[in-house]
Amino acid sequence: MFCSHCGKESAPDVHFCSNCGRALAVQFVQQPVADPRYAPQGHAPQMQMYPANRVQNHIRTLGILWLVVGCLRVVGIGWLWFVGREIVPSILGNMIPSFSLGSPLNRLVEGGLAFASVLIVLQAALAFFAGWGLLERQSWSRIVAIIAGILSLWHIPFGTALGVYTLWVLLPASSEAEFRHLARPSAI
Repeated sequence: MFCSHCGKESAPDVHFCSNCGRALAVQFVQQPVADPRYAPQGHAPQMQMYPANRVQNHIRTLGILWLVVGCLRVVGIGWLWFVGREIVPSILGNMIPSFSLGSPLNRLVEGGLAFASVLIVLQAALAFFAGWGLLERQSWSRIVAIIAGILSLWHIPFGTALGVYTLWVLLPASSEAEFRHLARPSAI
């Protein structure tokens, strides 16, 4: 591969020119679309082109977005506790005369708040681990981010968009090979 700016030849797995520092053109890798064993007799499997630096171009953005989602989930816990402890009891106290601090309905509301808070804390922790791991290029972070992306699909519309974006970047087999190349070796 040659640099389009200075013309110096570089190794095929290098993403920046060693002479001038410019980003090199996108390389493409071929992958079969279908399993060649099931192709009709005499036909070669169709090949599809994927960008070789798909993960490298998007990993930093994904990491930052997952950290932002983690922060928003932490803010969501505060909002949940404010609404659940201040607003809901006053509304229920006006609507239901038997609602008081020790009533079964009050305990049900507080139990629901605690359960929802635990779920949001787990989601926030998963988002923080995914974001930090992607930014640090930890070997385990691809799997954690894929799990976080799948679980965020039901958070319409922004969680769905982030989940789709995460799966688009990290799920293909070519992304796994590229991520292994970019990831830091495990200390384990």
